[in-house]
Amino acid sequence: MYISPFRMATAQDKLITKHPPNDGREWDCQCARCGSSCIPYDCDNCGGEGEIEDDDWQWEGEFYTCDWCRGDGGGWECCSSKEWCEANPAPGREDVAHGAIEWFVIPKR
Repeated sequence: MYISPFRMATAQDKLITKHPPNDGREWDCQCARCGSSCIPYDCDNCGGEGEIEDDDWQWEGEFYTCDWCRGDGGGWECCSSKEWCEANPAPGREDVAHGAIEWFVIPKR
């Protein structure tokens, strides 16, 4: 679906979720509570790989899905401190928790 740069974004062009949809469109994100930019982070357990080598298995190279990130390898987080984000919600976003990520479509030029 082509999104014209001349029309307003619709509710289908924005969503609050952990990851953007894999629908072929280009997505960017911001903090759903305060509107700050977000930065990616790697999972501390698997180092961003999404899986861990099973040391107890008899064959080398056997892996299992990381139970911390559930195979995602990490995620996105608000660039602002938790204190600032919670004290400065965007209008209408007072009930959104710090750490929620809002994804929006980047219109094609």
